[in-house]
Amino acid sequence: MFWERLPLIGGPLRATREEATRIGIAAITRVAELVVEQIDLTALIREQLDIDAIVTDVDIEAIIARIDLIGLADQIIDGVDLPAIIRESTEGVTAEVMTDVRTQTARADDMVSGFVDRMLGREPGTRESP
Repeated sequence: MFWERLPLIGGPLRATREEATRIGIAAITRVAELVVEQIDLTALIREQLDIDAIVTDVDIEAIIARIDLIGLADQIIDGVDLPAIIRESTEGVTAEVMTDVRTQTARADDMVSGFVDRMLGREPGTRESP
């Protein structure tokens, strides 16, 4: 401003202008803060913006690239008792397999016994006591 270059009064005018500017900015900032506190910005944004249009433009691949997938997987695995899950799942499978093996072994034993009985000329179903 040209009057700030005037001798004697230029310095005080500049200081006054700078102080008035600082006070004005502080006052406007406080008024803006008070207004924002009274407004439900979330509702306002939902009413005024097409969020689907914004999301359509989002680069999902870039977001995924920024995620630490190894760290995330480690956190998930730390939260899961993997040995217990394996133990529980294999118990059921092991029991079923053992039942199947026993059943098939009994059938094989019956077949061998029948074969031996025929070879020895015995009647099927008649067994000698030891």
